[in-house]
Amino acid sequence: MNDRKASGPAERPGMATPMPVDAGKLKALAHPLRVRMYGLLSEEGPATASQLGARIDESSGTTSYHLRQLADHGFIEEDPDRGTRRDRYWRVRPGGFNLDARRFRDDPAATAALRSVRGELYDGYARPLLRWFEHGLEWDESWIDGSVSTMSRFVGTAQEMQELRDEVMAVIDRHVAATRERPEPPDVARITAQFHIFPGHRVDAPEGSADG
Repeated sequence: MNDRKASGPAERPGMATPMPVDAGKLKALAHPLRVRMYGLLSEEGPATASQLGARIDESSGTTSYHLRQLADHGFIEEDPDRGTRRDRYWRVRPGGFNLDARRFRDDPAATAALRSVRGELYDGYARPLLRWFEHGLEWDESWIDGSVSTMSRFVGTAQEMQELRDEVMAVIDRHVAATRERPEPPDVARITAQFHIFPGHRVDAPEGSADG
């Protein structure tokens, strides 16, 4: 899940524009099954209601209903290159969505929906990483050599954090775009790239420095 869930600039050159999420779209997304299905479509690629139902142990009627809700609010769309009228494939909307929590500060109902969605999104971020930690050694050496799990901590300003975010996302976007422009090689997998960057707590400024 290209997929923008809840971070990054609203627009980036060469990439599809993330869909802004308003209160109505947020409340439509705020259902555990919908976020879970969105995550599966992002992580594993297009699927039918029956295929998703088998993955999450739900009936195809249930998954069909929630897929229609996701589609009606713009989160997913039909894949025109797959399926039939009776067996439709769904995929995430190119560009994903942009979830700016600041829009919902003064809306208690939306704030509750935001907490629900964020909790499910967190699970969606964590599951692939946990699976890699548990089963990574089952992959070939080339895949293991190309992987890394890393975290850096440093003292910086909000501006410095934003600059790092933009540089990292630009590198990811460049590599994603390159994979779309080349013929598909024989040995491929759906690759997950995750970067977490956030302020943990405020740091007292050194004596003599000025707030800025």
